[in-house]
Amino acid sequence: MLAFAMPAEVPDTLAAARDAYRRGDWADATALFLSADADIGLSPDDLEDLVWAAGISANDAQMLTALERLYAHHSAADDHAESARTAFWSGLRNMMIGEVGLGSGWLQRAAKHAEQTEETCVQRGYLLLPQVFMHRAKGAYEDAVAVADRALQFGETCGDPDLVALAGSLKGGLLFRLGRIDEGYLPIDETMLLANGGKLSPIVTGVVYCEIVASCCRVLEMVRAREWTAILNDWCRQNPQAKAFNGVCQMHRAEVLQLEGHWTEAYSEAERAGLGLIGTTERTARANAAYRRGEILRLRGRLSEAETEYRLAGEIGIDPQPGLALLKLAEGRAAEAASMIERALRTAGDMPRKAALLPAATDIRIAAGDLDAAGAACAEMEDIARHYGTEVLMRVADQGAGRLASARGDHVAGIEALTRARRYWSDFGAPYLEGCLRLDIARALIELGDTESARIELEAAEKTLADLGADPDLAGARAALSELTAPRGGGLTHREREVLRMMAEGGTNPQIAAELRLSPKTVNRHVENIFGKLGVGSRAAAVAVALKSGDI
Repeated sequence: MLAFAMPAEVPDTLAAARDAYRRGDWADATALFLSADADIGLSPDDLEDLVWAAGISANDAQMLTALERLYAHHSAADDHAESARTAFWSGLRNMMIGEVGLGSGWLQRAAKHAEQTEETCVQRGYLLLPQVFMHRAKGAYEDAVAVADRALQFGETCGDPDLVALAGSLKGGLLFRLGRIDEGYLPIDETMLLANGGKLSPIVTGVVYCEIVASCCRVLEMVRAREWTAILNDWCRQNPQAKAFNGVCQMHRAEVLQLEGHWTEAYSEAERAGLGLIGTTERTARANAAYRRGEILRLRGRLSEAETEYRLAGEIGIDPQPGLALLKLAEGRAAEAASMIERALRTAGDMPRKAALLPAATDIRIAAGDLDAAGAACAEMEDIARHYGTEVLMRVADQGAGRLASARGDHVAGIEALTRARRYWSDFGAPYLEGCLRLDIARALIELGDTESARIELEAAEKTLADLGADPDLAGARAALSELTAPRGGGLTHREREVLRMMAEGGTNPQIAAELRLSPKTVNRHVENIFGKLGVGSRAAAVAVALKSGDI
């Protein structure tokens, strides 16, 4: 039998532990409670505080040990409701750190105690949450939503804001995955009101903040992700010893900072996240932090270092795609890149994961010259965008469709789609995406012979990419700009010289179109431009002038 007798006067160590807990100094409170426990033992109330202080500060062993002791106390008193509660949290935390057998055993024990309570007991609602996780892991999102709804109703009926928030954040994220974005915001907004209003326990506040931000990032709802990451970051700053959540917060903040073009700060946040998560059970967050570092290094052209980070992410526990495939493409290993991205697409578990992979698949397939496969990737991305109905996914689809149209020689359609995407990301404040899209637009403008407009786009792209330190893309912008400012062959563009060389070899317009993967209409326009710039009226005369000047 456990004894919780306490001396009449509160010892200094225990008083300090309680003060630390009230201040939110979770790691300090954990250490002080453990010290007091060794000296005099803890009451059930103090042991309860130790549970949450240890959980928030990522001391899982101490949290679980304290939960076991609380369970023994409540079980001995035949308090089935409290026994169910402590067994539930012990089971849930064991499951989350990968101890599936122990977790399942504790949850079964919790269920047996819950059966001895009234049907309206809130603990019955909490025990629905593991079922939500189980259905979600299997991809059975509709079933998961239905169970989350039942848990939400329990929380509302029993007046338990923690259960309302946990179930609501899960339900909203599941609806996001199903493409029901507007519907998903209803429980998520309610959860955020509870969290921001201080209605939730500290550990549940951290859990729902992280769950909601992750759900938004997963479906590229970056406007809300940016807003709520700032809220999560403020909460973490107010709780500097909340190690279980600070690393996750820094990882999400790094993703938003990268999108906003603050690459140095984003890398530092991802680095701090990785270091802060060492020794915790948050393996997925630690892997995502490594992936984020890899992304920033790749975009800056530091490919060897980027590959190291991608491989670390894979070793810890996530698929480092599409980043690793894009790295292989940057190294000129298109076949390897294609194999990686095709495998990732085949094993993608749901639409949000596919939406993250398809833009890279489009670029890789275009680079490999497989325009039909690139078209299939674009069509699938457009289907997903229509299903979700969000502007961000529509603009991501435009980006791929624009690049594909240009690759097929339909530069007018390409510019239209690319411009829609560029305007969106410009308004959002995502300079890297804006710079790359300007570069794509400029290349299409050059093909159409509009060199002045192309120069404007290239100069803007060059400045943006230089400010970011995006060296590979910057090199492409500067090469294109140099081509414009130092023309040869009577002002012929690079593409026009390609067409002229093939004319000299006897190629007909249809043959040139097939070889360069351009539309016949585009080749005809190039030939007309060549005649005009060289001041000739025939193919033979154009070739003769070019041979004389040494341009072919």
